[in-house]
Amino acid sequence: MKHMTRFITVIILVLMTSLIAQAQDGGELAQIRIAHFSPDTPAVEIYVNGELSGIQTLTFGQISGWVQLVPDTYSIAVAPAGTSLADAAIGPVDVTLGAGQWLTINAIGSLNSGTLTAGVVSEPYGSLGAGEASVTVFHGIEDAPNVDVILPDGTAVVQNLPFGSGTTINVPAGTYDLSVVAAGTTGPAVLDLSGTALANGTYYYVGAINRLATPQVALAAISFNTVAPLLAGGNNPGTVVDIALSDPNFSILVDALQAAGLVEALQGDGPFTVFAPTNAAFLALLADLGLTAEELFADTDLLTSVLLYHVAPTRAFSTDIAGVQGIATLQGSGINIGVDAQGVALDFDTRLLATDIQAGNGVVHVIDSVLIPR
Repeated sequence: MKHMTRFITVIILVLMTSLIAQAQDGGELAQIRIAHFSPDTPAVEIYVNGELSGIQTLTFGQISGWVQLVPDTYSIAVAPAGTSLADAAIGPVDVTLGAGQWLTINAIGSLNSGTLTAGVVSEPYGSLGAGEASVTVFHGIEDAPNVDVILPDGTAVVQNLPFGSGTTINVPAGTYDLSVVAAGTTGPAVLDLSGTALANGTYYYVGAINRLATPQVALAAISFNTVAPLLAGGNNPGTVVDIALSDPNFSILVDALQAAGLVEALQGDGPFTVFAPTNAAFLALLADLGLTAEELFADTDLLTSVLLYHVAPTRAFSTDIAGVQGIATLQGSGINIGVDAQGVALDFDTRLLATDIQAGNGVVHVIDSVLIPR
């Protein structure tokens, strides 16, 4: 418990020292997420004003969704996962959050060796150039030296990045063959990132994690269109449909909703929780079925059933989802929920790519495959 208390203390101290209110351009909300990159540290839960926050229970390798808070002073407490506010090891303490901040707090180091600490990365969310993607690279491998990220010809796109630090670069969208290597070298690779695809108008967070003998990559991605309402300073991000409409990664989902006549219903008061498959998820389903989108959309009864299976009649944040075995849907059947080493799984093999995107009438979670009613 001593090491757990130290870990929780680190998180609280980082929140207290890094989130002091500083009026900044670029939005009225404070944005916070946590990345669990400490290989031997158990899961934790964070409470805000006495309630479990939108930051889901995190196990090693997970990056939470963004939690959006109006700049203010909040009561924060942290407890081991599966306990309660009464079991908080630290807090409640008052924390003041500043406007316009996008902070990722990375839990790094080792519990057993007593090196637990937090690396805080402030990400420059804002407008991207035409055809660009934004990539934040974080070094979370404790026993690795400073690293470079290089192209096949040895050109370094990230140089001399030390453990516990992150840096952001904007690059043209496309597919890259990248390697993470010890700084100043061209190999051997600490991580082989060949075939890394970076989509236009998307922010990526890439963590090199675990230990040098067994390195891993943790990844989070979110599109500019999804965060644009927040960057503009709006406190009303629109409906769950507006979020889908604003993001080109959901264009097939939007077409499906229109074909099934569900747009107006999902623009209602709700609340709704939408598990939103990406275009890639729909294309994979169509390939498996041997159908075109038009053929799938023509069967409106089947299409409506499938789409309603992605909508729950409640506002369920990722922490709510992780805490139950199933969630009822508007289709009538329930989605099975499980938690394993890779995080939350819906119907056994569908994964959450991004979580807790808040809408005025609900919340959206991005998923990597299309759910099929059982």
